[in-house]
Amino acid sequence: MKKRSPAPEPLLIRSVLVPLDGSPFAEQALPWAIAIARKARARLRLALVHQPAHPPPLDEASRRLYARVELILRKSQREYLLGVSARIKGAQQIQVATAMLNGSPAPALRDYVRDLGVDLVVMTTHGRGGIQRAWLGSVADQLVRSLESPLLLIRPQEGAAAAPPVEEILVPLDGSRRAEAALPAAVSLASLLGARLALVQAVQPLVIVTDPPMPFPRGFDEELTALRRREAQDYLDGIAEQVTGLGVPASGAAVLGAGAFDTIQAAAHAPATGMVALATHGRGGLRRLVLGSVADKLVRAGDLPVLVTRPRGR
Repeated sequence: MKKRSPAPEPLLIRSVLVPLDGSPFAEQALPWAIAIARKARARLRLALVHQPAHPPPLDEASRRLYARVELILRKSQREYLLGVSARIKGAQQIQVATAMLNGSPAPALRDYVRDLGVDLVVMTTHGRGGIQRAWLGSVADQLVRSLESPLLLIRPQEGAAAAPPVEEILVPLDGSRRAEAALPAAVSLASLLGARLALVQAVQPLVIVTDPPMPFPRGFDEELTALRRREAQDYLDGIAEQVTGLGVPASGAAVLGAGAFDTIQAAAHAPATGMVALATHGRGGLRRLVLGSVADKLVRAGDLPVLVTRPRGR
């Protein structure tokens, strides 16, 4: 019998970071971050990365103009951050800190998160316009692959002004410890937002192997597939029991499906589902399941917020 994983230890959220680029689309991450920070009594951090133009001009007159433009740009960026901070402080009873960073956005944000011990990053999948060229789309892609702190990705929508209530957080699992890395952050957010966890595992039909091999499979072994599904359900039930013991309602469903992404996306369309939480990759079962590619597809194809956790050591 497979040894059961230890119960997930909920993520302690003490600080929440929102990267901004001066655009209204990027600011759509703020309602989510504010709601989480308020519930967790955490500090909200706002960061904007200044990207100097490279290389500076060679002649003296152009260098003076370059320096003046840089000064004006940095001043406007700082005023923008302070303005957003003041607006939040005037409406919310939370601590807010601002930071002007320099350099390439993804490395600068990654180092900031590491150096200050930020527990959760909340950002939109892209931004537009504003003070400088929008960079949040590519930055989100890079942070998904490099950030060790959980990352909550919000897909911006026209006219969105508040974070909608979340009844249920969908957590895809594949039976591996790596995939279970998504659970601590998911449990914490579910507790803070008053949501329940819906655990799901995609079970692929076990194809009958013919001798000699046939160019096309003749069908799948119903008995072995049913056994595999029962094993997956037992595993999910065990995880759900542990999560419920932590005070967060949870249930599990082993779903028969041809592919992980299609199965997870179908589950994400349930009316109560308000967020998807998963690790960037995992392995389990009789076939290799790469949750990283599933996360990429969910971010690009869906409208739900996606909470991504990169397992440590990867």
